[in-house]
Amino acid sequence: MTILLPSEPVLAVGIFGMGLPELAVIGVIAVVVFGPKKLPELGSAVGKALRGFKQEMNNPSSDEESSDGGEDAEKVAEKDAA
Repeated sequence: MTILLPSEPVLAVGIFGMGLPELAVIGVIAVVVFGPKKLPELGSAVGKALRGFKQEMNNPSSDEESSDGGEDAEKVAEKDAA
């Protein structure tokens, strides 16, 4: 039985083709730009935005599902004119 080992070390982290050193540099730049006190707030805001986007993609709101093609806007305009 032969075990083949990779010739290059394999990193466990690989997001969008970036390795650990690239992610570390981005993290250091983020700390320098935003400061350590602002980073948790930014992370929370980004997480909420992504959750909201994901929920909207899975369950579109009823505004977009209506099949009347904008007739409600015409009715409102007629009421305003009267």
